[in-house]
Amino acid sequence: MAFLKINGKELEAKCNFRFERLADKKYSEQDKEGNDIGGFHSLYSNLLQYSNKHLLAFWDCALDYLAKDKPKLEEIEAAIEARIEEDGDTEQLFKEAFQTIDESGFFKKQAKNYWKNIEAFKESGKNEEEKAERAKQVEILLKAREELTA
Repeated sequence: MAFLKINGKELEAKCNFRFERLADKKYSEQDKEGNDIGGFHSLYSNLLQYSNKHLLAFWDCALDYLAKDKPKLEEIEAAIEARIEEDGDTEQLFKEAFQTIDESGFFKKQAKNYWKNIEAFKESGKNEEEKAERAKQVEILLKAREELTA
């Protein structure tokens, strides 16, 4: 479980409908073809790439269940920065965030489908060169997942 200390309180990250709704509203992105990939996919794949702005986005969504008591974005940033100072880097923060999504019952099916699609992507190249390049990309993602779930 992921926790963040904000204003003297330990706040737990939660994956639920409010998380998904805010992720879709604020953090959905488009792929190269201009298709909307959704907030879950955006956060999940960018946490795999250790994107600091998506770590903040994760916490923005994961604390949305607090509704009126939800900390401001600046307070979340300050808490993340304090953890980085305390831990010496961002590795544990990313592990906690990724595992919270990856292991949540709420996103379980979506995470499973994400990895099925990644495996299908590996085989979808038009020629051997493209397939080899995609296989390398998939290997990088699998290695990142292994690091984040260790």
